[in-house]
Amino acid sequence: MMMVTLGTGVGGGLILNGKIVAGAHGAGAEIGHIHVREVEGERCACGGMGCLEQVASATGIVKEAERFLRMFREPSSLRIYGKALTAKIVCDAAKEGDQLAYLSLDLSMRSLGIVLAQVSMVADPEIFVIGGGVSKAGEFLLDLIRKHYEEYTPILEKKAELVLATLGNDAGIYGCARLMLEKD
Repeated sequence: MMMVTLGTGVGGGLILNGKIVAGAHGAGAEIGHIHVREVEGERCACGGMGCLEQVASATGIVKEAERFLRMFREPSSLRIYGKALTAKIVCDAAKEGDQLAYLSLDLSMRSLGIVLAQVSMVADPEIFVIGGGVSKAGEFLLDLIRKHYEEYTPILEKKAELVLATLGNDAGIYGCARLMLEKD
């Protein structure tokens, strides 16, 4: 399985054959810094450019929406927010039919769908669990991710299931407790 967190950044955790994959250098499942965009004018917090985190995190969703607002003149409910724009506002506007919000969010989730497809081609997980604050957009968000994941996994007869995380902000403490109990 793979856990993906969409919050201020994009985090990942991969479990294969019951073991957490940390990798040889501790960067296992660090999907937030997979390169997804050739043309990127800003550096990511990691120092790279074009990282998934720059597009699909809460911060990235806002930046994408702001780019769309600058590039296109179509009316959008997002225009009234200025610097107060948030990923939640973008997701809600997209759900309510704001075309510009939808297109910018769809572009962000396209990048995530592509990365999940790449993970599937390497690790073939049974399930992707999507959590973090952005995941509160629910099935609407999952449908966007799923659409692109499906598009980029044409050779897979059986595809990983995409589901929403259910533990919310308590997930970390549950995971910690589980790891401690398994050490005995």
